Amino acid sequence: MNQLIAIDGFAVCQDNSGRYCLNDLHRAAGGENRHRPKYWLAQVQTQELVQELTKGEIPPLIGNQPVSVIHGGDNPGTYVCKELVYSYAMWISAAFNLKVIRTFDAIQTSQSATTAEDKIKAGILILESAAKMLNLSNSSKLAGYQTLQQFAGIPQLMPAYAIDAPADAVDGSSLPTKALSAILKENNIPVSPRKAYLRLQQLGIVERKQRPSSSAKAKNGMREFWSVTTKGLVYGKNVTSPQNPRETQPHFFDSKIKDLVELMMTANAA
Repeated sequence: MNQLIAIDGFAVCQDNSGRYCLNDLHRAAGGENRHRPKYWLAQVQTQELVQELTKGEIPPLIGNQPVSVIHGGDNPGTYVCKELVYSYAMWISAAFNLKVIRTFDAIQTSQSATTAEDKIKAGILILESAAKMLNLSNSSKLAGYQTLQQFAGIPQLMPAYAIDAPADAVDGSSLPTKALSAILKENNIPVSPRKAYLRLQQLGIVERKQRPSSSAKAKNGMREFWSVTTKGLVYGKNVTSPQNPRETQPHFFDSKIKDLVELMMTANAA
């Protein structure tokens, strides 16, 4: 049994199926003999409501009976679903029904707030972990924080943009970047993107990473993608891949393309 709510100092227990104990509610309402659960349960309107709930059309009740009457044992009593709790409380009095509704609403609001807070904390931990593991650029991290901010429904506290520049930059401003395929094409380099990446991998500028995938192209349930290493941050940055937000795509700073190409072309062909 779980003590979930308290009304006027009386704890209202639940059974293993989540139904609430009407005997506890009866005591919270004053314990008058005329308000005993068995009298309410015998009402025609109550039986009609139970029949409707038994049809299983209300999602919370699928697989459970709305009423369970236990005789004897450690926890005897009448246990009902939340809809019937409201019905029982209204049968006693409008004032008691309002008290029950407000109690349940307060609990629901508190649980929702806790759930949202836990999700935000989990999101921050995941984002920070991904940023370190994938060497995400400042702008990519900012985009993640802005998404969390929108989810939390709080004012726009994050800056509108972040600075993305080489690790050794001193001018304090973002610099334009290009994908490796665009660099090869613009500089007429007769090397395929795959071979170019392998050469950069030899130099320690990029590395191959994996993520779980159900795609038919995945190997043994894993999909590979390229990522700029910590050493490679001098030449480029990792942005979120347009193909999948769980992957990174290396982009290289225009100001470093000449140095990058020289290194790549002097590396041994893979």
